[in-house]
Amino acid sequence: MNRWKASASHFGLSLLVIGGIAITAFLLWYPYALYRVASLDRILLVMLGIDLTAGPLLTLILYRPGKRGLKFDLAVVAIAQLAFLAYGLHTLWSSRPVFLVGTPETFTVVFANEIDDQDLARAADPKWRKLSWAGPILVATRMPEAADERRKIIEEFMAGGAGIERSPKYYMRYEQMASELAKAAKPAKAIDIDDHDINRTGKVASDLGWLPVISRRGEAVMLMDKATGRPLRVVAERAER
Repeated sequence: MNRWKASASHFGLSLLVIGGIAITAFLLWYPYALYRVASLDRILLVMLGIDLTAGPLLTLILYRPGKRGLKFDLAVVAIAQLAFLAYGLHTLWSSRPVFLVGTPETFTVVFANEIDDQDLARAADPKWRKLSWAGPILVATRMPEAADERRKIIEEFMAGGAGIERSPKYYMRYEQMASELAKAAKPAKAIDIDDHDINRTGKVASDLGWLPVISRRGEAVMLMDKATGRPLRVVAERAER
């Protein structure tokens, strides 16, 4: 085997591993097409670029049939590639979405590295006191009506707090706000949406509404079922007609 074949084999194996990781992340952690507001493509491209540089490219440079110490060189390359892969997986894991938070007029995607552990422990529902391993949990939140509680939340935020959307201690069941979100949703027919996205919801356009969906990495539109207020699919932001 010459160095080109060795590098190609290494490239194919690396691509298979990264591809498996990407598919798993898409299917498990990013329902509703949340990857569109999570910059997942950038994270995966960085992982792919670094991993391919640390693996197949170094194999191409170092591989020489019959070279003395070749096994050692390849072992070092493999260790370096595994180290970069482990770092990429850690980044992907720590930045996974763990909550999809409905507020009266919008949705917010909250990532694992945005949640404070002490705040998490104070969540009302025990299911919300640990970060999900299998995709974001759908919850809701709103500013309290009492003036002193509202002032406390604002003061916490001004002092560097995460804000009510990223504070599990203020979360409530999504069903408590679903009807309000459905009422606030704008008609889906008022914006330009790809037919493919509408078909993926399993609904017709007349049954859909939309609200903004935001994260610290991007913004888009969340299609919703107007009858139930349930979120269905994130679509690219389009101008209103």
